[in-house]
Amino acid sequence: MVLRGEGAVIPARRAFPVPSGRYCGLLLAAGLVAVAGAGELRAQQLRALTHSRQVTDEERIEVEVMYGIGRLKVRRGPSGLLYRARMRFDERFATPTTDYRYGRLEVTMEIEDESDDGPADTPSIDLELPPNVPMDLRLGFIGGEADVDLTGMPVERLAMNIGASETELRIRSANPQQMDSARINVGVADFEAHGLGNLNAQHVSVKAGLGLVVLGLEGDWPEDARLSINMGLGGMRIHVPESLGVRVRHEGSFLASIDADGFAKRGDVYTSLNWSRAGRRIEVDLSAALGSVEFIWIS
Repeated sequence: MVLRGEGAVIPARRAFPVPSGRYCGLLLAAGLVAVAGAGELRAQQLRALTHSRQVTDEERIEVEVMYGIGRLKVRRGPSGLLYRARMRFDERFATPTTDYRYGRLEVTMEIEDESDDGPADTPSIDLELPPNVPMDLRLGFIGGEADVDLTGMPVERLAMNIGASETELRIRSANPQQMDSARINVGVADFEAHGLGNLNAQHVSVKAGLGLVVLGLEGDWPEDARLSINMGLGGMRIHVPESLGVRVRHEGSFLASIDADGFAKRGDVYTSLNWSRAGRRIEVDLSAALGSVEFIWIS
């Protein structure tokens, strides 16, 4: 197995398995020593790599993260840094790759082998991205835990594909870049997003399969913004700031329940009671097959 990094090829070492005891007459103390030795060898099999690059003449970049199973953290890096990827992994089971060329960054963590007794620890990637270079960001995450904080990063396009995981997305201040589109696809997962208005996107699309999805509509929505929600089987909670006017058009099965306190209902349209006086308004297209959708007002 070979690990490829920025301008370097690092041959991976493979550890030999620790033989188990074959004699039932071993003393307990000897057994404890053997267990401690095995744990020490497993700890030695963990590797940590850091790949980074400084900003040169990049006007924009494309970033694609494809992650198998583990922990993923994405956040803003310091000024002048194009990217920094800190990767921690058990080389018997996972292969991390960081590749940057011609304005395109690819970061992957591929799980190769699930035999034996499992990895010594959960693999992880801590990725820092630039605060002053516009980017197209695509995140693919199969399983585990993901913490994505886009605060202070100029993102032009966002695409998130999430499998069986627990994922939190945060945007705590307005995106300095006008976003063309934001697409979030959630499979069998628990997903939370806070500050969706701060994406600075005219259209935000959320598609959810099975699980609990929490959408926070806080932030500075652009004028005529639209939120499209397609929900399969599961539960969804939508947190609405008191200052935001919301109009919801619901298309879907009668089996889906809508809890919309503070809204006036006419046919399949729900309009918040503050619509006429709200400083900002958004239109929501909601398609729900089976499950529950609850609108919760927040201060």
